[in-house]
Amino acid sequence: MSSIKNFFIRYLVRLNTGLRAPARIPDTMHGADESRESPVVNALLFIATFVSTTIVGATAAGSFAGVLISGLPYSITLMTILLAHEFGHFFAARAFRVRSTLPYFIPFPSLVGTMGAVIKTKSAIPHRRALFYIGVMGPLPGFILSLAAVIAGIYLSEIKPLPTVGEGGFILGDSFLVAIIIKLIHGTIPAGFDIFLSPYAKAGWFGFLITSLNLMPIGQLDGSHILYALIGRNQLFFGWISFAGLIVLSFIWPGWIVWIIMTLILLMVGHPDIPEGTELSGVEKTIGWICMIIFVLTFVPVPIDFI
Repeated sequence: MSSIKNFFIRYLVRLNTGLRAPARIPDTMHGADESRESPVVNALLFIATFVSTTIVGATAAGSFAGVLISGLPYSITLMTILLAHEFGHFFAARAFRVRSTLPYFIPFPSLVGTMGAVIKTKSAIPHRRALFYIGVMGPLPGFILSLAAVIAGIYLSEIKPLPTVGEGGFILGDSFLVAIIIKLIHGTIPAGFDIFLSPYAKAGWFGFLITSLNLMPIGQLDGSHILYALIGRNQLFFGWISFAGLIVLSFIWPGWIVWIIMTLILLMVGHPDIPEGTELSGVEKTIGWICMIIFVLTFVPVPIDFI
């Protein structure tokens, strides 16, 4: 009975912190096989994702049958945001001598054209500061570029009448930050009208969505790493609150069920326990809490509403 209990304790800790408990994994950086993996797969996935996002952009522009070039504003903007996010992780890991793979982009035939990208850490994370920077340097640069794209894109967007129910299509939900930007640029939108996002704004909107999803303090997500670096194992409480919140939100928007399943299955890859001794500076702690504020500002309870 105790073995079953210990299994569930380990599972729940890994779910909400991404940590294997209580054992620590030794640093594998020294004496490890430093042979580099071939970047061919990474390059092919990047190309496939660029093509899939370009097709989505061209389809949204209504000119897929013509030339795909009309999809480039969307795809280039979104891919730049994803590149900034993933290579931010990659170079932060390199700076702290943590081995990691190049980004694996995920092409996907959807409203976005991609499911983002992932990087796999291949050696132990030595201390809290390393965990902090590896966590922060993905969502922070991605957010900055997304913010620039949203501001410029909303300025170029048009206010049009809403389509009639049953005509098909979808409406993107507004995060608190997007709602503020729309209000500042276009003022109050009349009833029966909505803003139709330009390709740049749409890419920035998805950039915000990716940022908020990654900043959830659950499992192997960036938000979990950042919050663990800030408050240690007290992060477990916030992980449970976030996971419970997702379950509640799934009754409002069923799409959250997919994210819950991904959290339970795909994000259950543990990383080494992090030594508690290395403290963050005041500036680093401030940046970490700013990332948590960014999560709140960019989170959308109902991301997409089909009409």
